Amino acid sequence: MPKIVDHEQKRKLIAESAWQIIEEKGLEHASIRAVAAKAGLSPGALRHYFSTQDELLLFIVDYYLTRGAARAAEGLVISHIPIKAAREILLQLLPLDTEKRTAAGVWCIFAIRSLRSLALQAKKDELTDGLHYLTKAALEILAQAQLLPSAADIQLETLRLAAVIEGLTILAMLRPELYTPETVEQIVTLHLHELCSRAAAG
Repeated sequence: MPKIVDHEQKRKLIAESAWQIIEEKGLEHASIRAVAAKAGLSPGALRHYFSTQDELLLFIVDYYLTRGAARAAEGLVISHIPIKAAREILLQLLPLDTEKRTAAGVWCIFAIRSLRSLALQAKKDELTDGLHYLTKAALEILAQAQLLPSAADIQLETLRLAAVIEGLTILAMLRPELYTPETVEQIVTLHLHELCSRAAAG
């Protein structure tokens, strides 16, 4: 009787093995041969799933970021209070737990690699577009509740808020002793309250 292969489980094993190598030794060491050895596969078996390192990296990004975001969205309950709802959306984007820190690490490596790989640029644009979509959604919740200044430039504020989120993501990875989850949450909360206080002052 032929052995039944669980392809989804095998791809998960490959993604996790590749990320372990990247974390321990760097992306340059995550070759098809090295990842295959780590996963207990032959290079030929791994190439059945991924023919190039870029294809493998695209899958790692999809595994850790895209699927992680989908899982987070399923369990996310948005508050009916506008400023809390905006805060909840933004905090989902930040590395506040182990799983999200892993995803942030994957994103940082992927973003750098995409600068010199045409094969990765479309995925990079898709992910940054997703960041802008969510930051804009948070701002629109505030705007609809008339908590933003009437003259606020939503497009510019979207870019500014995305820059805040990306900056916090990088700093939380580089200096976790300073940018603790509690501190990151406080910064996001302060940023939103300052945005809304401009409307109150006006």
